[in-house]
Formats: sequence, C-alpha cells, structure tokens
Amino acid sequence: MSRPKPNSLWRVPFTLAFLAVMVAANAASGTFSGHLDPGVLNVRGIGLGALQDGNPWRFVTAIFLSHDLPMLMRQLAFAATVIGLTEWLFGSLRAAALFFALDFASTITLLAAITSIPGLAVLAQTTDVGMSLGGFGLIGLLAAHWRYGLFTIATILLLVAIKYAIAPEPLADAGHVIALVIGACVGQLAKGSALLRIPEVTTAPEKTVETHQRGGRQ
Repeated sequence: MSRPKPNSLWRVPFTLAFLAVMVAANAASGTFSGHLDPGVLNVRGIGLGALQDGNPWRFVTAIFLSHDLPMLMRQLAFAATVIGLTEWLFGSLRAAALFFALDFASTITLLAAITSIPGLAVLAQTTDVGMSLGGFGLIGLLAAHWRYGLFTIATILLLVAIKYAIAPEPLADAGHVIALVIGACVGQLAKGSALLRIPEVTTAPEKTVETHQRGGRQ
C-alpha cells in the first residue's frame, strides 16, 4: 500500500469549507468594513457572560468570526496552515473532530479558570471570537508527533509570553496556552492509536499494455 501523491487542494475539503465559512460569516458581519459589528459580537461571541443566554451555538459561531480585518487575515492564514496540515495527515473527518473537540475543551477549561482563579475574574464579562484555540490545540497535537515536539511547544509558550509582555490580551493569551497544553496531552496519549494513525490509501496499479510479437499465423 502506498499513499497518493499530494497533487490537489481537494485533498483538504474540510479546510476549504472552513475557510469559506469564515469568509462568508465575516462578510455578513461587517468585518470586511474594518470591524466586527458589535451587535454580532454580543450575540455570537463566546465568554462567561455571553453564556448567560444559554445558547450553546456560541461555541460554534464564535469560531468563524474575527474582531477586525487584520485579525481575519491572520486567522485565515493560520487556519489554512494548521487545519490543512492536520487534514492532510489524518483525513477530513478526524481533522474536523479534533479541531472542534480541542476548541471546545480549551474554551470550557478557560471559562472554568475564569470562574475559579480570582486574578482572572476581571475577564468574566469579556466576549471573544476566533478559531485560535482550536488552532493552538492542533499545534500541540501535531507537536506530540514531532521529534523535537517538546522544544517546539516550549518555544511557542515563550513566544506567547513575549507577546503578552508587549501586547497583552489576557483572555486570548491564556486560552492559547491552555489549548496548546491540552492538544499536546491529547497527542501524547493518543499517539499510535487508531485516532491519530496516518491513513494509508490503496492505489490501483496502473495497467500496462504489453505488445508481444507472435510467430506463425496472425
């Protein structure tokens, strides 16, 4: 058995669909005009205060939105790279399941930390959007399969700390750390399992036509 040669973007249909939904959602929400419509943020974003309306779909809708156009451009590139690589390696269904599961787990953990850690209580009313938690979760998961994965994770954590010192975003930065660690733990625990086994695709051998010269009558 051999894996097919990577010769088409259609090897990553989930990634393409994800990017298309991101573009459509932000186009409809005013992001392309410069900033996300505040009304959309209030009813589609995620946060401890935002969950008071009891709408679980916020966990999904918040993923596809961005606060402003520069953030959207960064998130499109980030999603294309990280989700695309995951889908290329593990297939569409597993990439989708891993992304949404890691994003959900990271968001729940972050919200739980806000309620239990006094220093984070100031973030209780913050409403956020973006796919970076799921993205950082996938980075942690992929790093668990790399030879220098631990060094990669440590380097990313250092970069997050430097970024926080320069331009702090407490909710997002804390979420990125949580997602990276959760993804790395999932990747390490599931390494070698059927969940994270790179699928092999059987390819039919090419038919060859052989011409034989025969003696005698034709």
